[in-house]
Amino acid sequence: MPAIEQSVTTRIRDRIVSGLHRGRLRGGDRLPSFREMAQETGADHRVVADAYRTLEAEGLVEIQGRSGVYVAEQERLGGLMLSETSRWLASVMAEAWKRGIMSPALPEMIRRCNEPGRLRCAFVESNEDHMTAFSAELEPAFGLDCKPVYLDIASDTEPEHDMDRERLRAALDDVDLVVTTAFHGALVHGLTEGMGKPLVVVSANPEIGYAVERRLREADLTVVCADARFGERIRYVYGGDLQDRVRVVLAGDAWAVAHLDPSEPVLLTRAARRRLLDDVELPMIAPHSPTLSFESARELSEMIIRLNLNSASPLEPVESAAASCTQAAAAM
Repeated sequence: MPAIEQSVTTRIRDRIVSGLHRGRLRGGDRLPSFREMAQETGADHRVVADAYRTLEAEGLVEIQGRSGVYVAEQERLGGLMLSETSRWLASVMAEAWKRGIMSPALPEMIRRCNEPGRLRCAFVESNEDHMTAFSAELEPAFGLDCKPVYLDIASDTEPEHDMDRERLRAALDDVDLVVTTAFHGALVHGLTEGMGKPLVVVSANPEIGYAVERRLREADLTVVCADARFGERIRYVYGGDLQDRVRVVLAGDAWAVAHLDPSEPVLLTRAARRRLLDDVELPMIAPHSPTLSFESARELSEMIIRLNLNSASPLEPVESAAASCTQAAAAM
């Protein structure tokens, strides 16, 4: 499969699978047409058509001629697990088998990678919206005890020498892992250098960026956020020649929020949502979750596994447990 087709297939598959597991999609729901999905992804409609056919072969979608593309009905196994999930777990077990790890050893391997203790993580950022969005995912999804560490700067372009380095280094002293975004990666790397603190620089789910770019191509974008610096960052990253099309509304500005067009989709942050009254309903151009990119989730997972295994009490190595299972199987 060509790389571009594989990329588009992966994006569409991830979107559908995420929607199924979060309850945003159900079997029988209509998906964007070939041309609609091509417009959303920026790919040629023929590449999208090939991607949809691949997903149809996987049993994830149904292509019904001129009627459109639909989410395939998903069987639930034991009333809990989607059939798509069971296929994924089967692939995990098959990959373990290729490495000589028998199924009975898998639970112990996973336990040792995740159970030894709740890791303390410092998330370093300069605005409330990114802090809230990423922290909300780091804690439940990765089991991290997330500590917010704010950079007291007016904007992302402020010189590094204005930072209170000693305060920041002291704030990072009692954590196991430091996480930040690409905007502050170089600065935080300088802070953690020599401290022995592993650093992971995370990026946002690219689907959020695609949604912003798509909206800016079609119309003005309203950003509803808690911190004006978040709005400035959106203008800087996505605006380009279209910066004037990005309108920033602060959640604390009751008048501006009340006068938003209820039919106009907005980029609404988690932090802003928490500040708004419950009766304020705004259509969003992109869901809040997932916030992290897949690449960042993988890098975080690898670091968490490494830290947990290094801190685990000396038990029988996982490899030995796997070998024992292999020997037992061979003796049967």
